[in-house]
Amino acid sequence: MELLFLSHEIPSPAASDTLPLYHLIRHLSVLYRHDITLISFVSERSRAEDFEHVKDVCTMEDPIRIQWGALTKMLLKAAKNSILRLPKNLKHGLFVNELDYYYDQRMDQKIKEALKKNNFELIFSTRQMANYVVDVDVPKIVQPFDAMSEWHRQVSSNSRGLKRIFYFIRYLLNRSYEKHIYEKFDACLVVTRLDKELLESSNPRIRCVVIPNGVDVDYFSPAATSEEPASLIFIANMSARVAVDNIMYFYNEIFPLILRENPEVKLYLVGRDPSKEIRKLSADPLVTVTGYVNDLRPYLAKSTVSIAPWFIGTTGMKNKVLEAMSMGKAVVTTTNGARGITATNKEHLVIADAVNEFARDIVALLNDQRLRRRLGENARRLIEAHYSWEVATETLNDVLLNIPRARE
Repeated sequence: MELLFLSHEIPSPAASDTLPLYHLIRHLSVLYRHDITLISFVSERSRAEDFEHVKDVCTMEDPIRIQWGALTKMLLKAAKNSILRLPKNLKHGLFVNELDYYYDQRMDQKIKEALKKNNFELIFSTRQMANYVVDVDVPKIVQPFDAMSEWHRQVSSNSRGLKRIFYFIRYLLNRSYEKHIYEKFDACLVVTRLDKELLESSNPRIRCVVIPNGVDVDYFSPAATSEEPASLIFIANMSARVAVDNIMYFYNEIFPLILRENPEVKLYLVGRDPSKEIRKLSADPLVTVTGYVNDLRPYLAKSTVSIAPWFIGTTGMKNKVLEAMSMGKAVVTTTNGARGITATNKEHLVIADAVNEFARDIVALLNDQRLRRRLGENARRLIEAHYSWEVATETLNDVLLNIPRARE
């Protein structure tokens, strides 16, 4: 098929929000020989090697640069664009569209020219780019991954004062966007059944398809590296508000309980752009804040236990949990962190939602190498069977082929 992919950023195997798109494009091209054209924004977050990775598997139009700034600056830009594009927003039931931050006249023109010049059989759009093609009469898919409005609702309910009001407003804006835009697409791709239920309950005309995230099982494979005794690792985007909140909760409420049993435990916080709060934790000699690293695997390989303490405000599916499991690591997480993964507690990973249980289960794993090995081996087998990118792409390819047929 001749496919047009629209992305808010250059797809990258190193960025959690575009990592799935990168692997899906690569596998659709290599395994199924689809002819893919990519139109994308590019920002300072993009890496030079990402351009080469993408060019190897698709035709990439010259990307349009977008400047990331402070959240308030982004929201002001979105408000300005919403006013300028008010007729279109009103047409789709949107008075203010937070994602109008991504509106750019140059991008609008580039997409229109591509649609005139090519006979695309299907359009695949990330959530942020959906508004560009909402009125285009071509079979199309939107990929929001999860119900983003639910994330904002959770953050709002766990906040106080102005922050609570701020995130509640963003919840309302995102819920309006999801409700009115996704129904215009032939399929809406999400990663868990819960996200499907949340979106379809807001609007029964939204047609969700669940395709779980995958893992590059060859890249993230068990390594013959000695574990560092009593070491914990948590991998995330360390600037994301929800990640910061969960890390601070773990450090203040759970880490002290672990240290009571084992005062030598070390905590590694691995991920890009650590916030001020996270950087301050490096003053603790037991905590290492790495910032961005080119390769996560050495850090995962040497850790004793991989943790994913997602207690507050999270939706979708956690790639970093899948990657740790793929490397045969024992993982301790919460129900939120394991969402969408068909894993059995105490067989493939450990799930604990109470502070005392989370600490207790980590201590038990630190003290029991045989238990860690059993969990890790079971986790690896589960990932190979159900969560490789080959499995995810096979499901997506069926969707791609069926949508045009359903329109006939």
